[in-house]
Amino acid sequence: MVLNRSQVEDPKLPQQVEPVPELGGDVIVRGLLLSARMELDDINEKAKVPLEGETDEEARIRAGKLVVPRMLNATVVDDEGHPIFTIGQWDVFGGAHRGTTFRLFEIALRMSGRIAEEVRKN
Repeated sequence: MVLNRSQVEDPKLPQQVEPVPELGGDVIVRGLLLSARMELDDINEKAKVPLEGETDEEARIRAGKLVVPRMLNATVVDDEGHPIFTIGQWDVFGGAHRGTTFRLFEIALRMSGRIAEEVRKN
């Protein structure tokens, strides 16, 4: 049977409410939109190519520095769906609160259908 559009629910991104005491309350961590995921995958793939004199590991670390704050900007939102921080603000917050930053990043990965171990291998 072919579906009629009226029979199909609008798609929704997975999301999770997460307490962040350092911010004074809860945030919503949601999955990435397809367009954002494709953009981040592209940034990651390009950045993982070692620059002259750089090891593979150094290139992966550099790629992570680009991807983590961008992912958090796209996935950690307030109650109206607006980003909590800019990319630059996530960089500063991560410097002050590394554990919380990576906890939110791992949740964002999971909400986006990926797991942290999978990302580390790549």
